[in-house]
Amino acid sequence: MLSLNRNSYIPWLSLFLLFISYSLSNGIYITVGRVTYYPVLKSDFMSILLTILSILLLTLYNYKYAYLIPLSLLSFFSPSIISLILIIPVIFSIRRFDVIVTIILILADSTMLTWVILRLLFNVNSYFSLPLSLFEIGAPALIPIVWIIGIIFYIFPNRKNVSTSKLSVNIILPFIVTLLIALIPYMPNINPPRFPETVDFVYYYSWLVHPKFSGWFFYTRPFYLMLLYIFSHIFKPYPVAYYEFVFLSIFYIYSAYKLASAVNRSIAPLSALLASVSPMLITFLYSGLEANLFSISLMFISLSYLMRKEKLWLAILLSLASMFSHIYAWAQLSGAVIVYYILKIILHKTKLDKYELYYMLFLLPFVIIGFSLILIGIFPVPIQLISFSQLVYQIKVVSWGSNNAFLYYLISSYGNRFTNKDILSFIYSISVIGIFFLAPATNLIIDLPLFIPAAYTLNNIRKDISSLLLIALILWGVYMSINSVPMVY
Repeated sequence: MLSLNRNSYIPWLSLFLLFISYSLSNGIYITVGRVTYYPVLKSDFMSILLTILSILLLTLYNYKYAYLIPLSLLSFFSPSIISLILIIPVIFSIRRFDVIVTIILILADSTMLTWVILRLLFNVNSYFSLPLSLFEIGAPALIPIVWIIGIIFYIFPNRKNVSTSKLSVNIILPFIVTLLIALIPYMPNINPPRFPETVDFVYYYSWLVHPKFSGWFFYTRPFYLMLLYIFSHIFKPYPVAYYEFVFLSIFYIYSAYKLASAVNRSIAPLSALLASVSPMLITFLYSGLEANLFSISLMFISLSYLMRKEKLWLAILLSLASMFSHIYAWAQLSGAVIVYYILKIILHKTKLDKYELYYMLFLLPFVIIGFSLILIGIFPVPIQLISFSQLVYQIKVVSWGSNNAFLYYLISSYGNRFTNKDILSFIYSISVIGIFFLAPATNLIIDLPLFIPAAYTLNNIRKDISSLLLIALILWGVYMSINSVPMVY
Protein backbone atom coordinates (compact mmCIF):
# COMPACT_ATOMS: atom_id res chain seq x y z
CA MET A 1 0.00 0.00 0.00
CA LEU A 2 1.20 3.49 -0.84
CA SER A 3 2.68 5.34 2.13
CA LEU A 4 1.95 9.05 2.32
CA ASN A 5 3.18 11.67 4.76
CA ARG A 6 0.44 13.04 7.02
CA ASN A 7 1.55 16.58 6.13
CA SER A 8 1.04 15.98 2.41
CA TYR A 9 -1.15 17.91 0.01
CA ILE A 10 -3.52 14.96 -0.55
CA PRO A 11 -6.54 16.38 1.36
CA TRP A 12 -6.27 19.58 -0.65
CA LEU A 13 -6.10 17.57 -3.86
CA SER A 14 -9.17 15.61 -2.81
CA LEU A 15 -11.04 18.82 -2.09
CA PHE A 16 -10.03 20.25 -5.47
CA LEU A 17 -11.20 17.11 -7.28
CA LEU A 18 -14.57 17.27 -5.53
CA PHE A 19 -15.06 20.86 -6.61
CA ILE A 20 -14.24 19.87 -10.20
CA SER A 21 -16.60 16.93 -9.85
CA TYR A 22 -19.45 19.15 -8.72
CA SER A 23 -18.78 21.60 -11.56
CA LEU A 24 -18.81 18.84 -14.16
CA SER A 25 -22.04 17.39 -12.77
CA ASN A 26 -23.81 20.74 -13.29
CA GLY A 27 -21.93 22.20 -16.20
CA ILE A 28 -19.80 25.33 -16.38
CA TYR A 29 -20.57 28.89 -17.47
CA ILE A 30 -18.46 30.02 -20.42
CA THR A 31 -18.68 33.60 -21.69
CA VAL A 32 -17.66 34.27 -25.29
CA GLY A 33 -17.85 37.90 -26.32
CA ARG A 34 -21.05 39.08 -24.67
CA VAL A 35 -22.92 35.76 -24.60
CA THR A 36 -22.87 33.37 -21.64
CA TYR A 37 -23.37 29.69 -22.54
CA TYR A 38 -24.62 27.18 -19.97
CA PRO A 39 -24.20 24.31 -19.32
CA VAL A 40 -20.92 23.54 -21.04
CA LEU A 41 -18.49 20.70 -20.19
CA LYS A 42 -21.21 18.76 -18.39
CA SER A 43 -20.26 15.12 -17.79
CA ASP A 44 -21.81 12.89 -15.15
CA PHE A 45 -19.33 10.12 -15.94
CA MET A 46 -16.27 12.31 -15.30
CA SER A 47 -17.93 13.69 -12.18
CA ILE A 48 -18.45 10.19 -10.76
CA LEU A 49 -14.90 9.19 -11.65
CA LEU A 50 -13.36 12.23 -9.93
CA THR A 51 -15.53 11.78 -6.82
CA ILE A 52 -14.40 8.18 -6.35
CA LEU A 53 -10.78 9.10 -7.11
CA SER A 54 -10.89 11.91 -4.57
CA ILE A 55 -12.02 9.59 -1.75
CA LEU A 56 -9.56 6.86 -2.71
CA LEU A 57 -6.72 9.38 -2.44
CA LEU A 58 -8.02 10.56 0.93
CA THR A 59 -8.18 6.96 2.17
CA LEU A 60 -4.57 6.41 1.15
CA TYR A 61 -3.71 9.53 3.11
CA ASN A 62 -5.54 8.29 6.21
CA TYR A 63 -7.22 4.89 6.47
CA LYS A 64 -9.94 6.18 8.84
CA TYR A 65 -11.66 7.77 5.83
CA ALA A 66 -12.29 4.39 4.23
CA TYR A 67 -15.93 4.64 5.36
CA LEU A 68 -16.38 7.35 2.70
CA ILE A 69 -15.69 4.93 -0.16
CA PRO A 70 -19.21 3.38 -0.14
CA LEU A 71 -20.67 6.88 0.03
CA SER A 72 -18.63 7.93 -3.00
CA LEU A 73 -20.14 5.03 -4.95
CA LEU A 74 -23.58 6.57 -4.46
CA SER A 75 -22.45 9.25 -6.92
CA PHE A 76 -23.70 6.85 -9.62
CA PHE A 77 -27.18 7.91 -8.53
CA SER A 78 -26.58 11.62 -7.87
CA PRO A 79 -23.05 12.90 -8.66
CA SER A 80 -23.90 16.51 -7.81
CA ILE A 81 -25.32 15.92 -4.31
CA ILE A 82 -22.77 13.27 -3.29
CA SER A 83 -19.80 15.43 -4.29
CA LEU A 84 -21.19 18.26 -2.14
CA ILE A 85 -21.75 15.97 0.86
CA LEU A 86 -18.23 14.58 0.61
CA ILE A 87 -16.72 18.07 0.64
CA ILE A 88 -17.64 18.39 4.33
CA PRO A 89 -15.53 15.50 5.76
CA VAL A 90 -12.68 16.37 3.41
CA ILE A 91 -12.66 19.94 4.78
CA PHE A 92 -12.36 18.63 8.34
CA SER A 93 -9.47 16.39 7.32
CA ILE A 94 -7.26 19.35 6.46
CA ARG A 95 -4.84 20.59 9.10
CA ARG A 96 -4.30 24.27 9.84
CA PHE A 97 -7.57 24.89 8.05
CA ASP A 98 -8.36 27.98 10.11
CA VAL A 99 -5.46 29.95 8.62
CA ILE A 100 -6.19 28.78 5.09
CA VAL A 101 -9.89 29.59 5.35
CA THR A 102 -9.08 33.03 6.71
CA ILE A 103 -7.30 33.72 3.43
CA ILE A 104 -10.13 32.05 1.47
CA LEU A 105 -12.72 34.28 3.16
CA ILE A 106 -10.77 37.42 2.26
CA LEU A 107 -10.52 36.21 -1.32
CA ALA A 108 -14.20 35.25 -1.38
CA ASP A 109 -15.19 38.63 -0.05
CA SER A 110 -13.08 40.46 -2.60
CA THR A 111 -14.19 38.09 -5.36
CA MET A 112 -17.27 40.18 -5.98
CA LEU A 113 -14.80 42.90 -6.97
CA THR A 114 -12.03 40.91 -8.65
CA TRP A 115 -14.50 38.78 -10.63
CA VAL A 116 -16.22 41.77 -12.18
CA ILE A 117 -12.90 43.55 -12.72
CA LEU A 118 -11.66 40.63 -14.81
CA ARG A 119 -14.92 40.53 -16.76
CA LEU A 120 -14.65 44.25 -17.46
CA LEU A 121 -10.99 44.14 -18.45
CA PHE A 122 -11.60 41.29 -20.90
CA ASN A 123 -14.62 43.09 -22.34
CA VAL A 124 -17.19 40.36 -21.69
CA ASN A 125 -19.68 42.81 -20.21
CA SER A 126 -20.60 46.43 -20.36
CA TYR A 127 -19.38 49.13 -17.96
CA PHE A 128 -22.61 48.72 -15.97
CA SER A 129 -21.90 45.05 -15.22
CA LEU A 130 -20.02 46.14 -12.07
CA PRO A 131 -23.03 47.49 -10.15
CA LEU A 132 -25.29 44.85 -11.72
CA SER A 133 -23.05 42.04 -10.52
CA LEU A 134 -22.93 43.51 -7.03
CA PHE A 135 -26.71 43.67 -7.13
CA GLU A 136 -26.86 39.89 -7.64
CA ILE A 137 -24.55 38.90 -4.80
CA GLY A 138 -25.81 38.44 -1.26
CA ALA A 139 -28.83 37.61 0.87
CA PRO A 140 -30.56 40.96 1.52
CA ALA A 141 -33.31 39.57 3.77
CA LEU A 142 -30.69 38.09 6.10
CA ILE A 143 -28.42 41.15 6.31
CA PRO A 144 -30.50 43.14 8.86
CA ILE A 145 -30.72 40.00 11.01
CA VAL A 146 -26.92 39.71 10.87
CA TRP A 147 -26.60 43.35 11.96
CA ILE A 148 -28.82 42.72 14.99
CA ILE A 149 -26.92 39.56 15.91
CA GLY A 150 -23.80 41.75 15.94
CA ILE A 151 -25.34 43.74 18.82
CA ILE A 152 -25.90 40.50 20.75
CA PHE A 153 -22.24 39.55 20.21
CA TYR A 154 -21.28 43.01 21.52
CA ILE A 155 -23.39 42.59 24.67
CA PHE A 156 -22.05 39.08 25.33
CA PRO A 157 -18.45 39.19 24.07
CA ASN A 158 -15.83 36.45 24.13
CA ARG A 159 -12.38 37.82 24.91
CA LYS A 160 -10.70 34.53 25.80
CA ASN A 161 -7.58 33.78 23.79
CA VAL A 162 -8.22 36.62 21.34
CA SER A 163 -5.62 36.58 18.58
CA THR A 164 -4.60 39.78 16.84
CA SER A 165 -1.51 38.78 14.90
CA LYS A 166 -2.34 35.66 12.90
CA LEU A 167 -2.38 37.41 9.52
CA SER A 168 0.43 39.65 8.34
CA VAL A 169 -0.59 42.25 5.75
CA ASN A 170 1.79 44.69 4.11
CA ILE A 171 0.53 48.21 4.78
CA ILE A 172 1.14 49.17 1.13
CA LEU A 173 -1.30 46.50 -0.13
CA PRO A 174 -4.56 48.20 1.03
CA PHE A 175 -3.59 51.42 -0.75
CA ILE A 176 -2.76 49.55 -3.97
CA VAL A 177 -6.06 47.65 -3.87
CA THR A 178 -7.99 50.86 -3.15
CA LEU A 179 -6.30 52.70 -5.99
CA LEU A 180 -7.11 49.90 -8.44
CA ILE A 181 -10.78 49.85 -7.38
CA ALA A 182 -11.12 53.63 -7.47
CA LEU A 183 -9.57 53.79 -10.95
CA ILE A 184 -11.90 51.20 -12.51
CA PRO A 185 -14.37 53.77 -13.89
CA TYR A 186 -11.51 55.77 -15.41
CA MET A 187 -10.00 52.93 -17.48
CA PRO A 188 -10.24 53.76 -21.21
CA ASN A 189 -11.41 50.28 -22.26
CA ILE A 190 -14.11 50.26 -19.58
CA ASN A 191 -15.37 53.84 -19.84
CA PRO A 192 -14.27 55.27 -23.21
CA PRO A 193 -16.66 58.28 -23.12
CA ARG A 194 -15.29 59.20 -19.65
CA PHE A 195 -18.71 59.31 -18.04
CA PRO A 196 -18.50 60.46 -14.37
CA GLU A 197 -18.82 57.42 -12.12
CA THR A 198 -20.93 59.01 -9.39
CA VAL A 199 -24.51 60.19 -9.58
CA ASP A 200 -23.70 63.35 -7.60
CA PHE A 201 -21.01 64.51 -10.02
CA VAL A 202 -23.35 67.01 -11.65
CA TYR A 203 -24.08 68.74 -8.33
CA TYR A 204 -20.44 69.21 -7.36
CA TYR A 205 -19.34 70.20 -10.85
CA SER A 206 -22.24 72.64 -11.26
CA TRP A 207 -21.45 74.23 -7.91
CA LEU A 208 -17.76 74.64 -8.83
CA VAL A 209 -18.69 76.28 -12.13
CA HIS A 210 -21.30 78.54 -10.51
CA PRO A 211 -20.48 78.61 -6.76
CA LYS A 212 -23.34 79.68 -4.52
CA PHE A 213 -22.38 80.31 -0.90
CA SER A 214 -25.89 79.81 0.45
CA GLY A 215 -28.64 77.21 0.41
CA TRP A 216 -28.98 73.68 1.77
CA PHE A 217 -26.25 72.16 -0.45
CA PHE A 218 -23.61 74.63 0.75
CA TYR A 219 -24.74 74.81 4.38
CA THR A 220 -24.56 71.03 4.87
CA ARG A 221 -20.94 70.75 3.60
CA PRO A 222 -19.25 74.18 3.49
CA PHE A 223 -15.74 73.06 4.45
CA TYR A 224 -15.65 70.30 1.83
CA LEU A 225 -17.00 72.55 -0.91
CA MET A 226 -14.49 75.26 -0.07
CA LEU A 227 -11.66 72.73 -0.38
CA LEU A 228 -12.95 71.72 -3.81
CA TYR A 229 -13.31 75.40 -4.70
CA ILE A 230 -9.64 76.06 -3.87
CA PHE A 231 -8.47 73.05 -5.88
CA SER A 232 -10.71 74.02 -8.80
CA HIS A 233 -8.70 77.23 -9.21
CA ILE A 234 -5.53 75.14 -9.44
CA PHE A 235 -6.70 72.17 -11.56
CA LYS A 236 -9.97 73.50 -13.10
CA PRO A 237 -13.49 72.45 -11.98
CA TYR A 238 -14.04 69.42 -14.23
CA PRO A 239 -10.94 67.37 -13.28
CA VAL A 240 -11.47 68.18 -9.60
CA ALA A 241 -15.07 66.95 -9.66
CA TYR A 242 -14.17 64.02 -11.94
CA TYR A 243 -11.20 62.63 -9.99
CA GLU A 244 -12.07 63.61 -6.42
CA PHE A 245 -13.19 60.10 -5.43
CA VAL A 246 -9.75 58.60 -6.15
CA PHE A 247 -8.10 60.81 -3.53
CA LEU A 248 -11.01 60.43 -1.10
CA SER A 249 -10.66 56.63 -1.27
CA ILE A 250 -6.98 56.78 -0.35
CA PHE A 251 -7.78 59.16 2.52
CA TYR A 252 -10.52 56.76 3.72
CA ILE A 253 -8.07 53.83 3.85
CA TYR A 254 -5.57 55.98 5.74
CA SER A 255 -8.26 56.90 8.29
CA ALA A 256 -9.22 53.22 8.61
CA TYR A 257 -5.59 52.38 9.37
CA LYS A 258 -5.34 55.18 11.94
CA LEU A 259 -8.53 54.15 13.73
CA ALA A 260 -7.63 50.45 13.77
CA SER A 261 -4.16 51.33 15.10
CA ALA A 262 -5.80 53.07 18.06
CA VAL A 263 -7.76 49.88 18.79
CA ASN A 264 -4.90 47.44 18.24
CA ARG A 265 -1.90 48.17 16.06
CA SER A 266 -1.48 44.54 15.01
CA ILE A 267 -4.82 44.45 13.18
CA ALA A 268 -4.42 47.87 11.51
CA PRO A 269 -3.01 46.71 8.13
CA LEU A 270 -5.63 43.94 7.85
CA SER A 271 -8.39 46.39 8.80
CA ALA A 272 -7.23 48.78 6.10
CA LEU A 273 -7.24 45.95 3.56
CA LEU A 274 -10.78 44.97 4.56
CA ALA A 275 -11.84 48.62 4.26
CA SER A 276 -10.53 48.67 0.70
CA VAL A 277 -12.75 45.72 -0.36
CA SER A 278 -15.75 46.76 1.72
CA PRO A 279 -19.28 47.32 0.41
CA MET A 280 -19.12 50.69 2.16
CA LEU A 281 -16.41 52.01 -0.16
CA ILE A 282 -18.25 50.73 -3.25
CA THR A 283 -21.45 52.35 -1.99
CA PHE A 284 -19.69 55.67 -1.67
CA LEU A 285 -18.30 55.23 -5.18
CA TYR A 286 -21.60 54.56 -6.93
CA SER A 287 -23.78 56.79 -4.77
CA GLY A 288 -21.55 59.81 -5.16
CA LEU A 289 -21.33 60.43 -1.42
CA GLU A 290 -18.04 62.31 -1.58
CA ALA A 291 -18.65 64.76 1.27
CA ASN A 292 -19.97 61.91 3.42
CA LEU A 293 -16.82 59.86 2.77
CA PHE A 294 -14.56 62.81 3.58
CA SER A 295 -16.51 63.57 6.77
CA ILE A 296 -16.34 60.06 8.24
CA SER A 297 -12.66 59.81 7.34
CA LEU A 298 -12.03 62.95 9.40
CA MET A 299 -14.09 61.51 12.25
CA PHE A 300 -12.21 58.19 12.16
CA ILE A 301 -8.93 60.07 12.63
CA SER A 302 -10.49 62.21 15.36
CA LEU A 303 -11.69 59.07 17.15
CA SER A 304 -8.23 57.53 16.84
CA TYR A 305 -6.76 60.44 18.82
CA LEU A 306 -9.64 60.26 21.30
CA MET A 307 -9.09 56.55 21.97
CA ARG A 308 -5.34 57.07 22.38
CA LYS A 309 -5.81 60.21 24.50
CA GLU A 310 -3.47 62.14 22.21
CA LYS A 311 -3.56 65.66 20.72
CA LEU A 312 -6.86 66.84 22.15
CA TRP A 313 -6.83 70.03 20.10
CA LEU A 314 -6.40 68.07 16.87
CA ALA A 315 -9.11 65.55 17.79
CA ILE A 316 -11.57 68.39 18.40
CA LEU A 317 -10.49 70.30 15.30
CA LEU A 318 -10.94 67.23 13.07
CA SER A 319 -14.38 66.61 14.54
CA LEU A 320 -15.43 70.19 13.76
CA ALA A 321 -13.99 69.88 10.24
CA SER A 322 -16.09 66.73 9.87
CA MET A 323 -19.20 68.64 10.98
CA PHE A 324 -18.65 71.33 8.34
CA SER A 325 -17.94 68.68 5.69
CA HIS A 326 -21.15 66.66 6.06
CA ILE A 327 -23.33 67.40 9.05
CA TYR A 328 -25.37 64.18 8.79
CA ALA A 329 -22.42 61.76 8.95
CA TRP A 330 -20.80 63.83 11.70
CA ALA A 331 -24.06 63.91 13.73
CA GLN A 332 -24.27 60.12 13.68
CA LEU A 333 -20.72 59.46 14.88
CA SER A 334 -20.19 62.40 17.24
CA GLY A 335 -23.71 62.10 18.68
CA ALA A 336 -23.08 58.45 19.50
CA VAL A 337 -19.81 59.38 21.24
CA ILE A 338 -21.53 62.00 23.41
CA VAL A 339 -24.37 59.61 24.31
CA TYR A 340 -21.77 56.94 25.15
CA TYR A 341 -20.00 59.22 27.64
CA ILE A 342 -23.27 60.43 29.20
CA LEU A 343 -24.48 56.84 29.73
CA LYS A 344 -21.07 55.92 31.08
CA ILE A 345 -21.43 58.63 33.74
CA ILE A 346 -25.09 57.90 34.59
CA LEU A 347 -25.31 54.10 34.38
CA HIS A 348 -21.81 53.02 35.33
CA LYS A 349 -21.08 55.86 37.77
CA THR A 350 -17.75 56.25 36.00
CA LYS A 351 -15.83 59.49 36.02
CA LEU A 352 -14.39 60.62 32.72
CA ASP A 353 -10.73 61.48 32.59
CA LYS A 354 -9.78 65.04 31.66
CA TYR A 355 -9.24 64.19 27.99
CA GLU A 356 -12.68 62.59 27.59
CA LEU A 357 -14.37 65.33 29.61
CA TYR A 358 -12.84 68.19 27.60
CA TYR A 359 -13.63 66.41 24.31
CA MET A 360 -17.26 65.91 25.32
CA LEU A 361 -17.79 69.37 26.80
CA PHE A 362 -16.30 71.16 23.82
CA LEU A 363 -18.34 69.22 21.26
CA LEU A 364 -21.58 69.00 23.24
CA PRO A 365 -22.87 72.48 22.23
CA PHE A 366 -22.15 71.73 18.55
CA VAL A 367 -23.93 68.36 18.82
CA ILE A 368 -26.98 70.02 20.43
CA ILE A 369 -27.07 72.75 17.78
CA GLY A 370 -26.50 70.26 14.95
CA PHE A 371 -29.27 67.91 16.05
CA SER A 372 -31.59 70.87 16.66
CA LEU A 373 -31.07 72.08 13.08
CA ILE A 374 -31.82 68.57 11.84
CA LEU A 375 -34.92 68.07 13.99
CA ILE A 376 -36.52 71.45 13.22
CA GLY A 377 -36.13 70.84 9.50
CA ILE A 378 -33.41 73.29 8.48
CA PHE A 379 -31.33 70.23 7.59
CA PRO A 380 -34.25 67.85 6.96
CA VAL A 381 -33.98 64.12 7.58
CA PRO A 382 -36.98 61.84 6.94
CA ILE A 383 -37.47 60.25 10.36
CA GLN A 384 -40.08 57.51 10.32
CA LEU A 385 -40.62 53.92 11.38
CA ILE A 386 -39.72 51.78 8.37
CA SER A 387 -40.85 48.23 7.74
CA PHE A 388 -38.56 45.26 7.32
CA SER A 389 -39.48 44.99 3.63
CA GLN A 390 -38.52 48.65 3.10
CA LEU A 391 -35.18 48.02 4.77
CA VAL A 392 -34.48 45.00 2.56
CA TYR A 393 -35.47 47.06 -0.49
CA GLN A 394 -32.90 49.70 0.46
CA ILE A 395 -30.20 47.09 0.85
CA LYS A 396 -30.96 45.74 -2.61
CA VAL A 397 -31.27 49.08 -4.38
CA VAL A 398 -29.06 51.68 -2.69
CA SER A 399 -25.90 52.25 -4.73
CA TRP A 400 -26.88 49.65 -7.33
CA GLY A 401 -26.95 46.92 -4.71
CA SER A 402 -23.42 47.26 -3.35
CA ASN A 403 -24.88 47.18 0.18
CA ASN A 404 -26.02 43.66 -0.63
CA ALA A 405 -22.79 41.92 0.48
CA PHE A 406 -23.85 39.23 2.90
CA LEU A 407 -20.45 37.68 3.59
CA TYR A 408 -18.82 40.96 4.63
CA TYR A 409 -21.58 41.77 7.12
CA LEU A 410 -21.52 38.20 8.46
CA ILE A 411 -17.78 38.39 9.14
CA SER A 412 -17.94 41.85 10.73
CA SER A 413 -20.95 40.95 12.89
CA TYR A 414 -19.20 37.87 14.25
CA GLY A 415 -16.15 40.02 15.06
CA ASN A 416 -18.08 41.90 17.73
CA ARG A 417 -17.50 38.87 19.97
CA PHE A 418 -13.84 39.86 20.20
CA THR A 419 -14.12 43.62 20.64
CA ASN A 420 -14.24 45.47 23.93
CA LYS A 421 -17.31 47.42 25.04
CA ASP A 422 -15.81 50.64 23.75
CA ILE A 423 -16.95 53.68 21.79
CA LEU A 424 -16.84 51.91 18.40
CA SER A 425 -19.01 49.04 19.60
CA PHE A 426 -21.53 51.49 21.00
CA ILE A 427 -21.57 53.46 17.73
CA TYR A 428 -22.29 50.21 15.90
CA SER A 429 -25.14 49.24 18.22
CA ILE A 430 -26.89 52.60 18.29
CA SER A 431 -26.58 52.92 14.50
CA VAL A 432 -28.11 49.48 13.88
CA ILE A 433 -31.01 50.35 16.20
CA GLY A 434 -31.41 53.62 14.32
CA ILE A 435 -31.98 51.93 10.94
CA PHE A 436 -35.58 51.19 11.94
CA PHE A 437 -36.32 54.89 12.55
CA LEU A 438 -34.59 56.61 9.65
CA ALA A 439 -35.86 56.47 6.07
CA PRO A 440 -32.36 56.37 4.47
CA ALA A 441 -31.48 53.54 6.86
CA THR A 442 -28.51 52.01 5.08
CA ASN A 443 -26.72 55.36 5.18
CA LEU A 444 -26.18 54.69 8.90
CA ILE A 445 -24.42 51.40 8.17
CA ILE A 446 -22.02 52.61 5.49
CA ASP A 447 -20.60 55.16 7.95
CA LEU A 448 -19.48 52.44 10.39
CA PRO A 449 -15.91 51.10 10.72
CA LEU A 450 -16.98 47.49 10.15
CA PHE A 451 -13.49 46.65 8.91
CA ILE A 452 -12.25 46.46 12.54
CA PRO A 453 -14.56 43.67 13.81
CA ALA A 454 -14.08 41.95 10.43
CA ALA A 455 -10.32 41.93 11.08
CA TYR A 456 -10.91 40.45 14.52
CA THR A 457 -12.98 37.66 12.98
CA LEU A 458 -10.32 36.72 10.47
CA ASN A 459 -7.71 36.66 13.23
CA ASN A 460 -9.80 34.52 15.58
CA ILE A 461 -11.53 32.11 13.28
CA ARG A 462 -11.27 28.55 14.57
CA LYS A 463 -11.26 25.38 12.50
CA ASP A 464 -14.85 24.50 13.36
CA ILE A 465 -16.21 27.99 12.66
CA SER A 466 -14.12 28.41 9.52
CA SER A 467 -15.31 25.06 8.21
CA LEU A 468 -18.95 25.96 8.83
CA LEU A 469 -18.47 29.36 7.18
CA LEU A 470 -16.89 27.78 4.12
CA ILE A 471 -19.64 25.14 3.91
CA ALA A 472 -22.26 27.89 4.22
CA LEU A 473 -20.50 29.79 1.45
CA ILE A 474 -20.47 26.69 -0.76
CA LEU A 475 -24.16 25.98 -0.13
CA TRP A 476 -25.01 29.61 -0.84
CA GLY A 477 -23.08 29.38 -4.13
CA VAL A 478 -24.98 26.19 -5.00
CA TYR A 479 -28.28 27.90 -4.22
CA MET A 480 -27.36 30.88 -6.39
CA SER A 481 -26.25 28.65 -9.27
CA ILE A 482 -29.49 26.64 -9.17
CA ASN A 483 -31.75 29.68 -8.94
CA SER A 484 -29.89 31.99 -11.29
CA VAL A 485 -30.75 32.57 -14.91
CA PRO A 486 -27.90 32.85 -17.45
CA MET A 487 -27.52 36.46 -18.58
CA VAL A 488 -26.98 37.43 -22.21
CA TYR A 489 -25.31 40.76 -22.84
